[in-house]
Amino acid sequence: MEDIQKLKVKKSNGEETEAEVLLCFELEKTGKKYILYTFNEIDSKDMETIHASILNENKDGYRLDKIPEDEWKEVKEVMREIIRNEE
Repeated sequence: MEDIQKLKVKKSNGEETEAEVLLCFELEKTGKKYILYTFNEIDSKDMETIHASILNENKDGYRLDKIPEDEWKEVKEVMREIIRNEE
């Protein structure tokens, strides 16, 4: 997969904004590609908000899709592993 560093995201309200890509990865179990990204938003606990989506390529570029509940466990484990490696 090519190295994407910035991603233009069109929100459901039609607004277009730029996100910083943190990680793209593929899970062998699902065969799907996932993307972790941020809009550099800070939550009430002073932590950066990270978004996760399924990354689907199409003729217009990429489409971000919601991760089904049954796949969240594997995606969260990848996120935890990243955090453990940064500490």
